[in-house]
Amino acid sequence: MAGRDFFASKRAAAVFKHGILKRYPVVFASRTGRDVAGNRVVFLDGYAGRGEYGEGEPGSPLLLSRCAEYVSTYRNVLGFFVEQDEDNFDNLRRVLDAKGGNTRRVLRCGSVSDHLPELLTVADGAALFAFLDPFGLALDFESIRNNLLGRPSWPRTEVLLHFSVLAVARMGRAVHLARTRGDALTPADQKTAEQLDRFLGGAWWQDEFARVHDERDEETATQSALRVCKIYESKLTSGTRYQAISMPVRPRSELQPKYVLTLFTANNAGAWSFADTLGRAGLDWWVAWKTDMVRRGEAPGQGALFGEEVLVTPEKYVKQSAPAWTEIIAGNIDRLLDETGPFRLDAAVPEVYGTTLGQAWERHVRAAVKLLAGDRVANSGKGDFWAEMIRRP
Repeated sequence: MAGRDFFASKRAAAVFKHGILKRYPVVFASRTGRDVAGNRVVFLDGYAGRGEYGEGEPGSPLLLSRCAEYVSTYRNVLGFFVEQDEDNFDNLRRVLDAKGGNTRRVLRCGSVSDHLPELLTVADGAALFAFLDPFGLALDFESIRNNLLGRPSWPRTEVLLHFSVLAVARMGRAVHLARTRGDALTPADQKTAEQLDRFLGGAWWQDEFARVHDERDEETATQSALRVCKIYESKLTSGTRYQAISMPVRPRSELQPKYVLTLFTANNAGAWSFADTLGRAGLDWWVAWKTDMVRRGEAPGQGALFGEEVLVTPEKYVKQSAPAWTEIIAGNIDRLLDETGPFRLDAAVPEVYGTTLGQAWERHVRAAVKLLAGDRVANSGKGDFWAEMIRRP
């Protein structure tokens, strides 16, 4: 029931996520499908839901379908949609039949793990973009690492994962408190612990919740869950060619993140394009947040996703914020040159963007390079500057 309640309206936190989904799959398909036999690309939506919200706004299946339609003249895209809830699945089928366009698609009712073998067979020899967005915990650790990230290096595979900070904090706190009190785990708590073990790849997460002392210790549990997320990302990518580009998403600047969106990519161009997409999606969120404030009649200036104040228009917000973003990015580049010597910007995306990740995008990095050009860096910021070695004069 909780899943259907969620789809009654599009929550603000989903705007950021959907800002990514309406852009990045197009970039992925364009970049990775070019040299694949038959220009084949597969989009997996592993937790597809009902397809749209109660107000008719598109959910992830429709957004992915529209991306597939956009590239249909030069890419052969197949949508693979999985939904476990039967009522949601029936609605998903109706929505895609009515609004999903002509893109080829496969719909399966059940769990992602049940249909993963078929997906891997269908995607053999094709580029694969996998979107995993559960209400709680996603596919188990071994399946993501071995079956998705473990696919051949070509064609490309990328995984966009929704890591629920709230779910991990809640589950981790409950299990940790039961164990520290010496109580036997209830059947529900035991099931929770086993779910976390499978998702996170072992029981190591328990030590990260050692600072949680009682049920009211919500902030500490959230911070523990965020540490668990970083370790989880490291464990998934350790010994592989993959890197993780992650973005914590919070409703307002003064609140803790509700979830983390992480792209697992083995391609520097993918990391670079994803950071650019995050900045543009952040602007979508800002617009939606401001619109919602106006609708509720709240006064502006109450803070936002990244801490900026509300301005009159998106254009004015970007124009006023851009100089500060550029200065921050320029400082990051300058510091990295001192610490590491020459490097490629697309090989150090999180370090280059720093605190501006999810706000700034490529044009602001270009402006930062141009700001440093001459005395501080030899690069001009022209062309594909992000793929060049940046160095001192």
